[in-house]
Amino acid sequence: MINRSDLLAGTRPEVGSRILVTEKESFEGYQVMDYKGMVWGISMRSKDAIQDLFMGIKQFVGGELTSYTELSDESRQKALDRLLASAKRIGANAVINFRFEISAYQYSGNAEVVAYGNAVVIEPIKNYVPMGGMGNILAEFVDAYMISKGISSQHIADKKHEQAIQSPTGELIENGGFKFVLCPECKTKYKVNTDESGNNSIKGLKDVDGTEPGTQIYCLKCGTKFTIPEI
Repeated sequence: MINRSDLLAGTRPEVGSRILVTEKESFEGYQVMDYKGMVWGISMRSKDAIQDLFMGIKQFVGGELTSYTELSDESRQKALDRLLASAKRIGANAVINFRFEISAYQYSGNAEVVAYGNAVVIEPIKNYVPMGGMGNILAEFVDAYMISKGISSQHIADKKHEQAIQSPTGELIENGGFKFVLCPECKTKYKVNTDESGNNSIKGLKDVDGTEPGTQIYCLKCGTKFTIPEI
């Protein structure tokens, strides 16, 4: 049976002994708890003279240069393996801003591959709710599930109408250098963004009540309308 809380909460699994890698600055549903510093892995490979001769001849007839493809693949894999080992040695469980850099030395016949990035420690965000398109898709799943259980959308609308007079204020917390607001009803966590003017907002959610001061949103999990507190 589908558990509605599990469907929308979206808490990501623990990383465990793995090392996660991304070219972005963060992982969806995880928060960076500690920065361990730059890590890298280097692989220097040299061309085989005989294979180089055969590949040079193949350039005239066309086709994949298989020896060069294998050499390139091995170099990247070796550099990546060394980067992961370096990250593990310093206690990281993830690498962000990952990049490959390849340097070919024309006269020496050698090629250098460097894999590098920022080693960090990440943890899952409890009860994480994706914003934007993914959040809308999950919300639709929940609505369909509630309807299948006999809970109509009118029931949700009536609950929202009852809260129209006065909306409770969510609880503001800080975790890992980021600010979050908790739904006062179900404690679902939403990341708060503050613009240059000091206005608070939640990505993917707009103010639903222009008659009340501040910004009000509907919780994607329980439908409660609440006010985002001022920072």
